[in-house]
Amino acid sequence: VLDDNKKLCLNSGELIQLTSRMTMMFEVGDLAAASPATVSRCGMVYMEPDALGVAALTASWLASLPSSFKPAYLDLCRKLGAHLVPDAIKVVRSGSYEVVPTMDNWLAAS
Repeated sequence: VLDDNKKLCLNSGELIQLTSRMTMMFEVGDLAAASPATVSRCGMVYMEPDALGVAALTASWLASLPSSFKPAYLDLCRKLGAHLVPDAIKVVRSGSYEVVPTMDNWLAAS
């Protein structure tokens, strides 16, 4: 539980005081167990994984590359990502067993 004073109360009873410079990020499968207070305090936003798509992850990664990266290479990476990533995900889905189930976006990000 995270209270109004940014104290994180763990199941063990331990309290962790978060500073103003600390941020917590959680990735959850759904918000089935989240209370309205938890959502408002943590600023949770839930998006269906399929709504984001792999193209958004590719664009984010390309934007994070250093400015010294040549524009022609950026365009090539964009085209290769659009062409190869969906096919690679199909190969994983059709020919392998996942110990931990994943979403397509997680596979593309990793």
